[in-house]
Amino acid sequence: MRKTFKINILAASVLAATSFATFAEDTKKDGLNTTVDLSFRYRIETVDQEGFVEDAQASTVRTRATVKTGWTNSIDTVLEFDDLSEIGLDDFNSAAGTSPNRGQYPVVADPEGTELNQGYVRYTTGDTKAAIGRQRILVGNQRYVGGVGWRQNEQTFDSFTLKTKFAKDLSFNYAYVFNVNRIFGESVPAGDHDSNTHLINADYKVANGKLSGYYFSIDNKTLATFSNDTLGVRYDGKMDDFSYTLEFATQSDGGDNPNNYDATYYVVSGMYQVGNFGFGAGIEVLGGDVAGGQGFTTSLATLHGFQGWADVFLATPTAGIEDATLTGTYKVNGYKFKAVYHDFSTDEGGVDLGTELDFVVTKKLTNNLSGMFKFANFSSDNAGYASRDKVWLMLSYKL
Repeated sequence: MRKTFKINILAASVLAATSFATFAEDTKKDGLNTTVDLSFRYRIETVDQEGFVEDAQASTVRTRATVKTGWTNSIDTVLEFDDLSEIGLDDFNSAAGTSPNRGQYPVVADPEGTELNQGYVRYTTGDTKAAIGRQRILVGNQRYVGGVGWRQNEQTFDSFTLKTKFAKDLSFNYAYVFNVNRIFGESVPAGDHDSNTHLINADYKVANGKLSGYYFSIDNKTLATFSNDTLGVRYDGKMDDFSYTLEFATQSDGGDNPNNYDATYYVVSGMYQVGNFGFGAGIEVLGGDVAGGQGFTTSLATLHGFQGWADVFLATPTAGIEDATLTGTYKVNGYKFKAVYHDFSTDEGGVDLGTELDFVVTKKLTNNLSGMFKFANFSSDNAGYASRDKVWLMLSYKL
């Protein structure tokens, strides 16, 4: 019954997108401007993890239909629907209680479901945009606030957002978030976090880079340990073929967080480009506070992009974590190769947590189709962190 319902919803979404495409042509005659995008993302993900007798094997496809309508020169709306379905391989734990009979498998956090991904109205005047509704919020490199776009079900925010420019090179962003729509979907409690959160960030462009400042006051009413206040500054610079990043932030408990902690965060990294080759190194530290009971926490981040693609450290250890990296990239004939080596240890005490090797190759196959192969190997002798291998094959198609 559930499968039939999902198939009907998927078919209705595709039919609606087709109908909207016809409607889009008609609206132009009436002074409106409507566009419809339809995309598909198919992925196979496997996980071989210590402590599990069975390996995880997941085959999923995400269908996304996005309808954008400009009602006037100042007002537009966005409606975006996502459907995530399993196709064939379903031997995996989709996490947070979304697959209660699959606890024998490692986690692949892509639960089935159909829901509204975005739905908001936006007002634009000059360099200022204000929007209210369910929307995507991506702050900077998404280290603190992002869409978790790697997972098949995206994280979006029920929120009010304001974006403006005070000057040509100075931009300002503010968001008030009252609910976080997490990657686990609406069918389980972990899929929604009630929030009273303020996000503020500003960017200033200078001759050789960009200076950013931010203040995030996160008050998570559903999970109090995610509540904190963060103040930080970041600089992204470039000198000829060398680019670099310097960042520092402080964080303390906020809202009703039961822990009384203080922690710091810093990044020092650089990348040198020579023709088609790139070489980089860096260190990222999320500080710990064992006495305070919590390490530096980034609960709204796109965590997959940091501290290794094996997703071992989605939660910061109480003693914090230090991640030293070496990166290499290469481009040839439309192929993009990237390899990253990680060495992990705790910030307090310097305890070895393990190492990881990540590798990815991407290729745009046609104007509408792109492909990806990705691999992550995490190895550790620390009993708290199981060694694991993850492999992904992915195809993305956009009409």
